[in-house]
Amino acid sequence: MQQSDDVRRIKERLDIVEVIGDHVRLKKAGVNFIGLCPFHEEKTPSFTVSPSRQTFHCFGCGQGGDIFTFVMEKESLGFREALEVLAARAGVTLSASRGGEKRDRSLSDIMEMACSHYRNLLRGPEGEAARAYLGRRNLLPETWERFELGWAPSSWDSLWNSLFRQGVPPKEALDAGLVLEGKGGLYDRFRGRVIFPVRDIAGRLLAFGGRLIDGEGAKYINSPEGALYSKRKNLYLLHRAKEAARATGRLILVEGYMDAIRLHLGGFEETAASLGTALTEEQAALIRRLADRCCICYDSDLAGQEAAMRGMYVLQKAGLDVRVVELPRGKDPDDLLSLPEGRELFEKALASARPLILHHVFLRGEMLRSPDKRRKAADEILSGLGSLSPVDVAPYLPRVAASMGIFPHELSALLEEYRKRGGSREHSAADTERPVAPRREDEGDEVEAAVCALLWKDDHIRRTADEIQVLSLVEDERIQTVAAALLSAPSREDVEARWHSLGETFPLRAIARGGDWCEGLGDARAAWDVVLDILGKRKARREYERIREKLSRGEADREDLLRFQEVARLLKSSPAEKEK
Repeated sequence: MQQSDDVRRIKERLDIVEVIGDHVRLKKAGVNFIGLCPFHEEKTPSFTVSPSRQTFHCFGCGQGGDIFTFVMEKESLGFREALEVLAARAGVTLSASRGGEKRDRSLSDIMEMACSHYRNLLRGPEGEAARAYLGRRNLLPETWERFELGWAPSSWDSLWNSLFRQGVPPKEALDAGLVLEGKGGLYDRFRGRVIFPVRDIAGRLLAFGGRLIDGEGAKYINSPEGALYSKRKNLYLLHRAKEAARATGRLILVEGYMDAIRLHLGGFEETAASLGTALTEEQAALIRRLADRCCICYDSDLAGQEAAMRGMYVLQKAGLDVRVVELPRGKDPDDLLSLPEGRELFEKALASARPLILHHVFLRGEMLRSPDKRRKAADEILSGLGSLSPVDVAPYLPRVAASMGIFPHELSALLEEYRKRGGSREHSAADTERPVAPRREDEGDEVEAAVCALLWKDDHIRRTADEIQVLSLVEDERIQTVAAALLSAPSREDVEARWHSLGETFPLRAIARGGDWCEGLGDARAAWDVVLDILGKRKARREYERIREKLSRGEADREDLLRFQEVARLLKSSPAEKEK
Protein backbone atom coordinates (compact mmCIF):
# COMPACT_ATOMS: atom_id res chain seq x y z
CA MET A 1 0.00 0.00 0.00
CA GLN A 2 1.42 3.36 -1.03
CA GLN A 3 1.42 6.66 0.86
CA SER A 4 -1.50 7.95 -1.21
CA ASP A 5 -3.61 5.12 0.18
CA ASP A 6 -2.65 6.20 3.70
CA VAL A 7 -3.78 9.74 2.90
CA ARG A 8 -7.08 8.51 1.47
CA ARG A 9 -7.83 6.32 4.48
CA ILE A 10 -7.02 9.16 6.88
CA LYS A 11 -9.31 11.56 5.02
CA GLU A 12 -12.07 8.99 5.04
CA ARG A 13 -11.91 8.77 8.82
CA LEU A 14 -11.27 12.39 9.80
CA ASP A 15 -13.47 15.44 9.33
CA ILE A 16 -11.57 18.64 8.61
CA VAL A 17 -14.08 20.64 10.69
CA GLU A 18 -13.29 18.56 13.76
CA VAL A 19 -9.52 18.72 13.26
CA ILE A 20 -9.42 22.46 12.62
CA GLY A 21 -11.94 22.93 15.44
CA ASP A 22 -9.18 21.91 17.85
CA HIS A 23 -7.28 25.03 16.81
CA VAL A 24 -9.96 27.49 15.66
CA ARG A 25 -13.33 28.22 17.19
CA LEU A 26 -15.67 27.60 14.27
CA LYS A 27 -19.26 28.75 13.83
CA LYS A 28 -21.78 27.47 11.32
CA ALA A 29 -22.46 29.90 8.48
CA GLY A 30 -24.75 28.37 5.91
CA VAL A 31 -23.20 25.17 4.58
CA ASN A 32 -19.72 26.18 5.76
CA PHE A 33 -17.98 27.11 9.01
CA ILE A 34 -16.14 30.35 9.74
CA GLY A 35 -13.69 31.55 12.39
CA LEU A 36 -10.73 33.80 13.06
CA CYS A 37 -7.75 32.83 10.95
CA PRO A 38 -4.98 31.11 12.97
CA PHE A 39 -2.32 32.24 10.50
CA HIS A 40 -2.69 36.01 10.86
CA GLU A 41 -4.15 38.50 13.31
CA GLU A 42 -7.72 39.56 12.62
CA LYS A 43 -10.80 40.67 14.53
CA THR A 44 -13.45 39.80 11.96
CA PRO A 45 -13.63 36.18 10.76
CA SER A 46 -12.31 35.61 7.24
CA PHE A 47 -11.34 31.95 7.65
CA THR A 48 -13.74 29.46 6.02
CA VAL A 49 -13.90 25.67 6.29
CA SER A 50 -15.93 23.65 3.79
CA PRO A 51 -17.19 20.26 5.07
CA SER A 52 -18.34 19.24 1.61
CA ARG A 53 -14.96 19.95 0.01
CA GLN A 54 -12.93 19.15 3.15
CA THR A 55 -10.86 22.28 2.56
CA PHE A 56 -10.14 25.58 4.30
CA HIS A 57 -9.42 29.05 2.92
CA CYS A 58 -8.67 32.44 4.44
CA PHE A 59 -9.87 35.46 2.48
CA GLY A 60 -7.51 37.66 4.50
CA CYS A 61 -4.08 36.07 4.13
CA GLY A 62 -4.73 33.58 1.34
CA GLN A 63 -3.83 30.41 3.28
CA GLY A 64 -5.74 27.35 2.16
CA GLY A 65 -5.63 23.64 1.52
CA ASP A 66 -6.75 20.34 3.00
CA ILE A 67 -6.42 18.67 6.38
CA PHE A 68 -2.74 17.91 5.84
CA THR A 69 -1.89 21.43 4.73
CA PHE A 70 -3.53 22.79 7.85
CA VAL A 71 -1.64 20.53 10.26
CA MET A 72 1.68 21.14 8.49
CA GLU A 73 1.25 24.92 8.59
CA LYS A 74 -0.21 25.13 12.09
CA GLU A 75 2.23 22.73 13.76
CA SER A 76 5.28 23.54 11.58
CA LEU A 77 5.57 19.89 10.55
CA GLY A 78 6.81 18.18 7.45
CA PHE A 79 4.38 16.06 5.48
CA ARG A 80 5.58 12.79 6.96
CA GLU A 81 5.21 14.10 10.49
CA ALA A 82 1.73 15.45 9.70
CA LEU A 83 0.85 12.08 8.21
CA GLU A 84 1.90 10.35 11.43
CA VAL A 85 -0.04 12.79 13.63
CA LEU A 86 -3.22 12.41 11.62
CA ALA A 87 -2.81 8.65 11.25
CA ALA A 88 -2.59 8.31 15.03
CA ARG A 89 -5.72 10.39 15.40
CA ALA A 90 -7.59 8.40 12.76
CA GLY A 91 -6.42 5.02 14.04
CA VAL A 92 -4.75 4.24 10.70
CA THR A 93 -1.65 2.05 10.56
CA LEU A 94 0.73 3.57 8.05
CA SER A 95 2.17 1.39 5.32
CA ALA A 96 5.89 0.77 4.95
CA SER A 97 7.76 3.18 2.73
CA ARG A 98 8.66 2.26 -0.85
CA GLY A 99 10.90 -0.77 -1.20
CA GLY A 100 9.61 -2.27 2.04
CA GLU A 101 12.03 -0.28 4.14
CA LYS A 102 11.01 0.40 7.69
CA ARG A 103 9.87 3.97 8.13
CA ASP A 104 11.82 6.26 10.44
CA ARG A 105 10.67 6.20 14.03
CA SER A 106 9.35 9.50 15.35
CA LEU A 107 9.75 10.86 18.86
CA SER A 108 6.02 10.34 19.29
CA ASP A 109 6.51 6.65 18.52
CA ILE A 110 9.18 6.44 21.22
CA MET A 111 6.91 8.18 23.71
CA GLU A 112 4.18 5.64 22.95
CA MET A 113 6.69 2.81 23.52
CA ALA A 114 7.55 4.32 26.90
CA CYS A 115 3.87 4.69 27.78
CA SER A 116 3.23 1.01 27.03
CA HIS A 117 6.23 0.06 29.17
CA TYR A 118 5.01 2.08 32.14
CA ARG A 119 1.44 0.75 31.82
CA ASN A 120 2.62 -2.85 31.68
CA LEU A 121 4.75 -2.38 34.78
CA LEU A 122 1.78 -0.99 36.73
CA ARG A 123 -0.13 -4.20 36.05
CA GLY A 124 2.89 -6.47 36.72
CA PRO A 125 4.64 -7.62 39.90
CA GLU A 126 6.81 -4.47 39.93
CA GLY A 127 3.72 -2.29 40.29
CA GLU A 128 2.44 -3.60 43.62
CA ALA A 129 3.38 -0.48 45.59
CA ALA A 130 1.91 1.80 42.92
CA ARG A 131 -1.33 -0.19 42.82
CA ALA A 132 -1.58 0.08 46.60
CA TYR A 133 -1.05 3.84 46.40
CA LEU A 134 -3.73 4.24 43.71
CA GLY A 135 -6.06 2.11 45.78
CA ARG A 136 -5.58 4.45 48.74
CA ARG A 137 -6.50 7.30 46.40
CA ASN A 138 -9.72 5.45 45.45
CA LEU A 139 -8.65 4.96 41.84
CA LEU A 140 -9.84 1.62 40.50
CA PRO A 141 -8.14 -0.45 37.75
CA GLU A 142 -10.61 0.75 35.12
CA THR A 143 -9.46 4.30 35.92
CA TRP A 144 -5.83 3.30 35.36
CA GLU A 145 -6.78 2.11 31.90
CA ARG A 146 -8.98 5.07 31.07
CA PHE A 147 -6.27 7.60 31.90
CA GLU A 148 -3.30 5.43 30.81
CA LEU A 149 -1.63 5.52 34.23
CA GLY A 150 1.68 3.73 34.56
CA TRP A 151 4.54 2.94 36.94
CA ALA A 152 8.22 3.77 36.72
CA PRO A 153 10.05 1.45 39.14
CA SER A 154 12.96 2.56 41.29
CA SER A 155 15.41 0.78 38.96
CA TRP A 156 17.88 3.15 37.32
CA ASP A 157 17.45 1.84 33.78
CA SER A 158 14.22 -0.15 33.47
CA LEU A 159 12.86 2.01 30.66
CA TRP A 160 16.19 2.57 28.93
CA ASN A 161 16.85 -1.17 28.75
CA SER A 162 13.41 -1.69 27.20
CA LEU A 163 13.93 1.06 24.61
CA PHE A 164 17.45 -0.15 23.80
CA ARG A 165 16.15 -3.67 23.13
CA GLN A 166 13.64 -2.17 20.69
CA GLY A 167 16.38 -0.40 18.77
CA VAL A 168 15.94 3.15 20.06
CA PRO A 169 19.23 5.11 19.71
CA PRO A 170 20.49 6.99 22.78
CA LYS A 171 20.09 10.39 21.09
CA GLU A 172 16.40 9.83 20.41
CA ALA A 173 15.73 8.68 23.97
CA LEU A 174 17.49 11.82 25.21
CA ASP A 175 15.60 14.04 22.75
CA ALA A 176 12.32 12.56 23.99
CA GLY A 177 13.27 13.51 27.55
CA LEU A 178 12.92 9.95 28.78
CA VAL A 179 16.50 9.40 29.96
CA LEU A 180 19.39 11.39 31.38
CA GLU A 181 23.11 10.97 30.82
CA GLY A 182 25.43 10.41 33.77
CA LYS A 183 29.01 9.28 34.26
CA GLY A 184 27.94 5.65 34.05
CA GLY A 185 25.82 6.10 30.95
CA LEU A 186 22.11 6.65 30.38
CA TYR A 187 19.56 6.25 33.16
CA ASP A 188 15.78 6.74 33.48
CA ARG A 189 14.39 10.21 34.23
CA PHE A 190 11.35 8.80 36.05
CA ARG A 191 12.01 6.37 38.92
CA GLY A 192 9.74 5.28 41.76
CA ARG A 193 6.82 7.27 40.40
CA VAL A 194 3.26 6.85 39.18
CA ILE A 195 3.20 8.05 35.58
CA PHE A 196 0.62 10.39 34.00
CA PRO A 197 0.83 10.72 30.18
CA VAL A 198 0.37 14.24 28.82
CA ARG A 199 -1.18 14.53 25.36
CA ASP A 200 -1.89 17.54 23.20
CA ILE A 201 -5.38 18.58 22.15
CA ALA A 202 -5.23 16.19 19.18
CA GLY A 203 -4.21 13.27 21.40
CA ARG A 204 -0.52 13.13 20.46
CA LEU A 205 1.65 11.97 23.37
CA LEU A 206 4.10 14.73 24.32
CA ALA A 207 5.31 14.20 27.86
CA PHE A 208 4.91 12.48 31.20
CA GLY A 209 4.35 13.62 34.74
CA GLY A 210 5.64 11.46 37.59
CA ARG A 211 4.26 11.39 41.14
CA LEU A 212 6.58 10.17 43.90
CA ILE A 213 4.85 7.70 46.22
CA ASP A 214 7.61 7.09 48.76
CA GLY A 215 11.01 8.38 49.83
CA GLU A 216 12.71 11.73 49.34
CA GLY A 217 12.59 13.98 46.31
CA ALA A 218 10.26 16.35 44.51
CA LYS A 219 6.63 15.29 44.79
CA TYR A 220 6.14 15.74 41.04
CA ILE A 221 8.58 15.89 38.16
CA ASN A 222 7.71 16.40 34.51
CA SER A 223 9.24 15.83 31.11
CA PRO A 224 11.57 18.65 30.06
CA GLU A 225 10.73 21.17 27.38
CA GLY A 226 12.03 20.02 24.03
CA ALA A 227 11.26 19.24 20.42
CA LEU A 228 7.93 17.66 21.36
CA TYR A 229 6.79 19.39 24.50
CA SER A 230 6.06 22.93 25.65
CA LYS A 231 4.25 23.44 28.96
CA ARG A 232 3.10 26.86 27.78
CA LYS A 233 1.10 25.38 24.91
CA ASN A 234 -0.67 22.44 26.52
CA LEU A 235 -3.07 21.44 29.29
CA TYR A 236 -3.40 18.00 30.88
CA LEU A 237 -6.49 16.02 29.70
CA LEU A 238 -7.57 18.76 27.28
CA HIS A 239 -7.87 16.13 24.54
CA ARG A 240 -10.47 14.36 26.71
CA ALA A 241 -12.16 17.57 27.86
CA LYS A 242 -12.62 19.30 24.52
CA GLU A 243 -15.98 17.81 23.50
CA ALA A 244 -17.54 18.38 26.91
CA ALA A 245 -16.12 21.91 26.96
CA ARG A 246 -17.70 22.66 23.60
CA ALA A 247 -21.02 21.20 24.76
CA THR A 248 -21.14 23.05 28.10
CA GLY A 249 -19.47 26.25 26.94
CA ARG A 250 -17.01 26.14 29.84
CA LEU A 251 -13.70 24.61 30.81
CA ILE A 252 -12.88 23.84 34.44
CA LEU A 253 -9.20 24.41 35.11
CA VAL A 254 -7.45 22.75 38.06
CA GLU A 255 -3.84 22.51 39.19
CA GLY A 256 -3.00 18.82 39.45
CA TYR A 257 -3.25 15.55 37.58
CA MET A 258 -5.25 13.89 40.37
CA ASP A 259 -7.69 16.80 40.60
CA ALA A 260 -8.36 16.61 36.87
CA ILE A 261 -8.86 12.85 36.93
CA ARG A 262 -11.20 13.04 39.93
CA LEU A 263 -13.38 15.63 38.25
CA HIS A 264 -13.63 13.55 35.10
CA LEU A 265 -14.66 10.57 37.21
CA GLY A 266 -17.22 12.77 38.97
CA GLY A 267 -18.90 13.67 35.70
CA PHE A 268 -17.17 17.01 35.08
CA GLU A 269 -15.48 15.93 31.88
CA GLU A 270 -14.89 19.51 30.77
CA THR A 271 -11.85 19.63 33.09
CA ALA A 272 -8.17 20.13 32.29
CA ALA A 273 -5.13 20.89 34.43
CA SER A 274 -2.37 23.45 34.08
CA LEU A 275 1.13 22.02 33.96
CA GLY A 276 3.05 23.73 36.72
CA THR A 277 3.49 27.13 35.08
CA ALA A 278 1.69 30.45 35.24
CA LEU A 279 -1.16 30.52 32.76
CA THR A 280 -0.08 31.71 29.34
CA GLU A 281 -1.54 33.38 26.26
CA GLU A 282 -1.06 30.13 24.35
CA GLN A 283 -3.14 28.22 26.90
CA ALA A 284 -5.74 30.97 26.87
CA ALA A 285 -6.02 30.63 23.09
CA LEU A 286 -6.51 26.87 23.42
CA ILE A 287 -9.35 27.32 25.90
CA ARG A 288 -10.95 30.16 23.93
CA ARG A 289 -11.31 27.86 20.91
CA LEU A 290 -13.45 25.51 22.97
CA ALA A 291 -15.47 27.62 25.39
CA ASP A 292 -16.49 31.12 26.46
CA ARG A 293 -16.07 30.55 30.19
CA CYS A 294 -13.16 29.23 32.25
CA CYS A 295 -13.81 28.21 35.86
CA ILE A 296 -10.57 28.32 37.83
CA CYS A 297 -10.57 25.77 40.64
CA TYR A 298 -7.18 26.06 42.30
CA ASP A 299 -6.03 25.40 45.84
CA SER A 300 -8.46 26.81 48.41
CA ASP A 301 -5.46 28.39 50.12
CA LEU A 302 -5.57 32.13 49.45
CA ALA A 303 -1.83 32.31 48.89
CA GLY A 304 -2.17 29.84 46.03
CA GLN A 305 -4.99 31.83 44.45
CA GLU A 306 -3.02 35.06 44.68
CA ALA A 307 -0.09 33.48 42.90
CA ALA A 308 -2.38 32.56 40.02
CA MET A 309 -4.09 35.96 39.77
CA ARG A 310 -1.87 37.31 36.99
CA GLY A 311 -2.52 34.23 34.89
CA MET A 312 -6.27 34.57 35.41
CA TYR A 313 -6.11 38.07 33.94
CA VAL A 314 -4.28 36.61 30.94
CA LEU A 315 -7.29 34.35 30.33
CA GLN A 316 -9.80 37.18 30.79
CA LYS A 317 -7.84 39.43 28.44
CA ALA A 318 -8.04 36.69 25.79
CA GLY A 319 -11.83 37.01 25.81
CA LEU A 320 -12.77 34.35 28.36
CA ASP A 321 -15.30 34.89 31.11
CA VAL A 322 -13.12 33.82 34.04
CA ARG A 323 -14.87 32.61 37.18
CA VAL A 324 -13.06 31.56 40.36
CA VAL A 325 -14.46 28.55 42.21
CA GLU A 326 -14.12 28.73 45.98
CA LEU A 327 -13.93 25.35 47.72
CA PRO A 328 -14.27 24.69 51.46
CA ARG A 329 -11.07 25.67 53.23
CA GLY A 330 -8.48 22.92 53.25
CA LYS A 331 -10.10 21.00 50.39
CA ASP A 332 -8.86 20.52 46.85
CA PRO A 333 -11.09 19.10 44.08
CA ASP A 334 -9.76 15.59 44.65
CA ASP A 335 -10.58 15.77 48.37
CA LEU A 336 -14.03 17.22 47.76
CA LEU A 337 -15.09 14.81 45.01
CA SER A 338 -13.95 11.86 47.14
CA LEU A 339 -16.68 12.67 49.69
CA PRO A 340 -20.07 10.93 49.36
CA GLU A 341 -21.76 14.30 48.77
CA GLY A 342 -18.80 15.65 46.80
CA ARG A 343 -20.53 16.06 43.46
CA GLU A 344 -23.35 18.15 44.96
CA LEU A 345 -20.88 20.29 46.89
CA PHE A 346 -18.82 20.91 43.79
CA GLU A 347 -21.92 21.80 41.76
CA LYS A 348 -22.79 24.41 44.37
CA ALA A 349 -19.26 25.79 44.29
CA LEU A 350 -19.42 26.08 40.49
CA ALA A 351 -22.80 27.80 40.63
CA SER A 352 -21.49 30.42 43.06
CA ALA A 353 -18.13 30.98 41.34
CA ARG A 354 -17.08 34.63 41.41
CA PRO A 355 -16.25 36.66 38.31
CA LEU A 356 -12.51 37.31 38.28
CA ILE A 357 -12.80 41.04 38.92
CA LEU A 358 -15.04 40.56 41.95
CA HIS A 359 -12.81 37.77 43.23
CA HIS A 360 -9.80 40.06 43.04
CA VAL A 361 -11.70 42.65 45.08
CA PHE A 362 -12.69 39.92 47.55
CA LEU A 363 -9.07 38.87 48.03
CA ARG A 364 -8.11 42.49 48.64
CA GLY A 365 -11.04 43.26 50.94
CA GLU A 366 -9.02 43.42 54.14
CA MET A 367 -6.34 45.60 52.56
CA LEU A 368 -8.97 47.98 51.17
CA ARG A 369 -10.37 48.43 54.68
CA SER A 370 -6.92 49.22 56.07
CA PRO A 371 -5.82 52.89 55.84
CA ASP A 372 -2.18 51.78 55.55
CA LYS A 373 -2.73 49.24 52.80
CA ARG A 374 -5.67 50.71 50.91
CA ARG A 375 -3.61 52.55 48.31
CA LYS A 376 -1.54 49.51 47.45
CA ALA A 377 -4.65 47.33 47.06
CA ALA A 378 -6.45 49.92 44.95
CA ASP A 379 -3.43 50.32 42.70
CA GLU A 380 -3.22 46.56 42.18
CA ILE A 381 -6.91 46.33 41.31
CA LEU A 382 -6.54 49.22 38.86
CA SER A 383 -3.65 47.36 37.26
CA GLY A 384 -5.84 44.31 36.74
CA LEU A 385 -8.82 46.28 35.43
CA GLY A 386 -6.58 48.36 33.20
CA SER A 387 -5.39 45.25 31.38
CA LEU A 388 -8.95 44.43 30.31
CA SER A 389 -11.26 45.98 27.77
CA PRO A 390 -13.91 48.45 28.99
CA VAL A 391 -16.58 45.96 27.88
CA ASP A 392 -15.25 43.38 30.34
CA VAL A 393 -15.00 45.89 33.16
CA ALA A 394 -18.27 47.84 32.75
CA PRO A 395 -20.67 45.38 34.48
CA TYR A 396 -18.55 45.35 37.64
CA LEU A 397 -17.69 49.02 37.98
CA PRO A 398 -20.34 49.79 40.63
CA ARG A 399 -19.27 46.99 42.99
CA VAL A 400 -15.56 47.61 42.51
CA ALA A 401 -16.05 51.32 43.09
CA ALA A 402 -18.09 50.66 46.23
CA SER A 403 -15.32 48.46 47.64
CA MET A 404 -12.84 51.29 47.04
CA GLY A 405 -15.11 53.90 48.59
CA ILE A 406 -15.62 55.93 45.42
CA PHE A 407 -18.33 56.35 42.78
CA PRO A 408 -18.35 54.40 39.51
CA HIS A 409 -17.75 57.46 37.34
CA GLU A 410 -14.68 58.26 39.46
CA LEU A 411 -13.38 54.75 38.95
CA SER A 412 -14.01 55.08 35.20
CA ALA A 413 -12.00 58.29 35.17
CA LEU A 414 -9.16 56.65 37.08
CA LEU A 415 -9.10 53.75 34.64
CA GLU A 416 -9.13 56.10 31.68
CA GLU A 417 -6.18 57.99 33.13
CA TYR A 418 -4.41 54.73 33.96
CA ARG A 419 -4.75 53.51 30.38
CA LYS A 420 -3.56 56.83 28.99
CA ARG A 421 -0.39 56.46 31.04
CA GLY A 422 0.09 53.07 29.46
CA GLY A 423 -0.51 51.18 32.69
CA SER A 424 1.97 53.23 34.75
CA ARG A 425 1.29 52.75 38.43
CA GLU A 426 2.82 56.03 39.46
CA HIS A 427 0.40 58.13 41.55
CA SER A 428 -2.58 55.95 40.63
CA ALA A 429 -3.32 54.92 44.21
CA ALA A 430 -3.17 58.49 45.40
CA ASP A 431 -5.68 59.42 42.73
CA THR A 432 -8.31 57.37 44.57
CA GLU A 433 -8.04 59.84 47.43
CA ARG A 434 -8.81 63.01 45.49
CA PRO A 435 -11.34 64.15 42.89
CA VAL A 436 -10.53 64.27 39.21
CA ALA A 437 -10.00 67.85 38.10
CA PRO A 438 -12.83 69.10 35.86
CA ARG A 439 -12.00 69.95 32.27
CA ARG A 440 -13.52 72.38 29.80
CA GLU A 441 -15.22 70.30 27.11
CA ASP A 442 -17.85 70.49 24.41
CA GLU A 443 -21.33 69.57 25.49
CA GLY A 444 -21.53 66.19 23.76
CA ASP A 445 -24.26 64.68 21.60
CA GLU A 446 -27.88 65.60 22.44
CA VAL A 447 -29.36 62.14 21.94
CA GLU A 448 -26.67 60.51 24.06
CA ALA A 449 -27.23 63.21 26.68
CA ALA A 450 -30.92 62.27 26.61
CA VAL A 451 -29.93 58.88 28.03
CA CYS A 452 -28.62 60.64 31.12
CA ALA A 453 -31.69 62.86 31.32
CA LEU A 454 -34.11 59.93 31.24
CA LEU A 455 -32.09 57.88 33.73
CA TRP A 456 -32.11 60.93 35.96
CA LYS A 457 -35.83 61.53 35.55
CA ASP A 458 -37.36 58.07 35.87
CA ASP A 459 -36.59 55.64 38.72
CA HIS A 460 -38.21 52.73 36.88
CA ILE A 461 -35.95 53.20 33.86
CA ARG A 462 -32.92 53.48 36.11
CA ARG A 463 -33.81 50.25 37.95
CA THR A 464 -34.71 48.14 34.91
CA ALA A 465 -32.34 49.36 32.19
CA ASP A 466 -29.81 46.87 30.84
CA GLU A 467 -26.53 48.53 31.83
CA ILE A 468 -24.38 46.72 29.28
CA GLN A 469 -26.79 47.49 26.44
CA VAL A 470 -27.17 51.15 27.37
CA LEU A 471 -23.44 51.80 27.72
CA SER A 472 -22.69 49.98 24.45
CA LEU A 473 -24.92 52.45 22.57
CA VAL A 474 -23.14 55.55 23.87
CA GLU A 475 -19.90 56.63 22.17
CA ASP A 476 -18.97 59.61 24.33
CA GLU A 477 -16.95 58.28 27.27
CA ARG A 478 -17.96 61.21 29.46
CA ILE A 479 -21.64 60.46 28.96
CA GLN A 480 -20.92 56.75 29.52
CA THR A 481 -19.45 57.71 32.90
CA VAL A 482 -22.50 59.79 33.83
CA ALA A 483 -24.90 57.05 32.73
CA ALA A 484 -22.94 54.40 34.65
CA ALA A 485 -23.04 56.53 37.78
CA LEU A 486 -26.81 56.97 37.50
CA LEU A 487 -27.38 53.28 36.84
CA SER A 488 -25.39 52.24 39.91
CA ALA A 489 -26.26 54.97 42.42
CA PRO A 490 -28.80 54.16 45.18
CA SER A 491 -30.59 57.42 44.35
CA ARG A 492 -30.11 60.41 42.08
CA GLU A 493 -29.71 62.56 45.13
CA ASP A 494 -26.65 60.64 46.24
CA VAL A 495 -24.91 60.96 42.92
CA GLU A 496 -25.90 64.60 42.55
CA ALA A 497 -24.42 65.42 45.94
CA ARG A 498 -21.25 63.65 44.97
CA TRP A 499 -20.95 65.59 41.71
CA HIS A 500 -21.44 68.86 43.55
CA SER A 501 -18.88 67.99 46.21
CA LEU A 502 -16.34 67.25 43.49
CA GLY A 503 -17.11 70.36 41.52
CA GLU A 504 -18.10 68.37 38.43
CA THR A 505 -20.40 70.39 36.20
CA PHE A 506 -20.52 68.32 33.02
CA PRO A 507 -22.96 65.64 34.30
CA LEU A 508 -25.72 68.08 35.15
CA ARG A 509 -25.12 70.10 31.99
CA ALA A 510 -25.54 66.91 29.98
CA ILE A 511 -28.71 66.00 31.85
CA ALA A 512 -30.19 69.41 31.19
CA ARG A 513 -29.28 69.36 27.52
CA GLY A 514 -30.69 65.88 27.08
CA GLY A 515 -33.87 66.88 28.86
CA ASP A 516 -34.40 69.75 26.39
CA TRP A 517 -34.02 67.36 23.48
CA CYS A 518 -36.65 65.00 24.96
CA GLU A 519 -39.32 67.70 25.00
CA GLY A 520 -42.29 66.72 22.91
CA LEU A 521 -41.54 62.97 22.99
CA GLY A 522 -44.23 62.18 25.55
CA ASP A 523 -43.60 60.51 28.89
CA ALA A 524 -40.15 59.30 29.93
CA ARG A 525 -40.72 55.66 28.99
CA ALA A 526 -41.94 56.51 25.50
CA ALA A 527 -38.97 58.84 25.08
CA TRP A 528 -36.65 56.07 26.33
CA ASP A 529 -37.79 53.77 23.54
CA VAL A 530 -37.19 56.49 20.95
CA VAL A 531 -33.70 57.26 22.29
CA LEU A 532 -32.65 53.62 22.36
CA ASP A 533 -33.97 53.13 18.84
CA ILE A 534 -32.02 56.11 17.51
CA LEU A 535 -28.80 55.11 19.21
CA GLY A 536 -29.28 51.53 18.07
CA LYS A 537 -29.71 52.77 14.51
CA ARG A 538 -26.54 54.83 14.79
CA LYS A 539 -24.63 51.82 16.03
CA ALA A 540 -25.98 49.82 13.11
CA ARG A 541 -25.05 52.63 10.72
CA ARG A 542 -21.46 52.55 11.99
CA GLU A 543 -21.35 48.81 11.38
CA TYR A 544 -22.90 49.30 7.93
CA GLU A 545 -20.23 51.82 6.95
CA ARG A 546 -17.46 49.59 8.28
CA ILE A 547 -18.63 46.63 6.21
CA ARG A 548 -19.22 48.80 3.14
CA GLU A 549 -15.63 49.99 3.38
CA LYS A 550 -14.45 46.37 3.49
CA LEU A 551 -16.59 45.61 0.45
CA SER A 552 -15.02 48.49 -1.43
CA ARG A 553 -11.57 47.08 -0.67
CA GLY A 554 -12.60 43.55 -1.64
CA GLU A 555 -11.90 42.29 1.89
CA ALA A 556 -15.40 41.20 2.92
CA ASP A 557 -16.23 37.53 3.45
CA ARG A 558 -19.54 35.68 3.37
CA GLU A 559 -20.38 36.55 6.97
CA ASP A 560 -19.75 40.22 6.20
CA LEU A 561 -22.12 40.05 3.24
CA LEU A 562 -24.85 38.39 5.28
CA ARG A 563 -24.42 40.88 8.11
CA PHE A 564 -24.38 43.78 5.63
CA GLN A 565 -27.77 42.70 4.30
CA GLU A 566 -29.15 42.23 7.80
CA VAL A 567 -27.99 45.65 8.94
CA ALA A 568 -29.32 47.25 5.77
CA ARG A 569 -32.78 45.79 6.44
CA LEU A 570 -32.59 47.00 10.04
CA LEU A 571 -31.71 50.53 8.95
CA LYS A 572 -34.47 50.54 6.37
CA SER A 573 -37.13 49.49 8.89
CA SER A 574 -35.97 51.69 11.77
CA PRO A 575 -37.76 55.05 12.24
CA ALA A 576 -35.80 58.15 11.34
CA GLU A 577 -33.98 60.16 13.95
CA LYS A 578 -35.68 63.17 15.41
CA GLU A 579 -34.46 66.44 13.89
CA LYS A 580 -32.26 68.29 16.28
